[in-house]
Amino acid sequence: MRLLVILSPTDRWGTKTEYTRLRKFLHKDGYLRIAPEAYMRIVQNRKASEKHYRRIEEYAPKITYIW
Repeated sequence: MRLLVILSPTDRWGTKTEYTRLRKFLHKDGYLRIAPEAYMRIVQNRKASEKHYRRIEEYAPKITYIW
């Protein structure tokens, strides 16, 4: 089973450091960079994929929309 993480960074103030932190986490956690904003990791089963999904959610930037 493969996990794909596709990032879509914005130019909003304060998000650059959050995306940098996420990219460093992905690299440290064993994800392979397959494109400039796409990362992949091979996991053994669904339980492992759910664990990694929760870990990504912790590092993912919280985007707030200001209207």
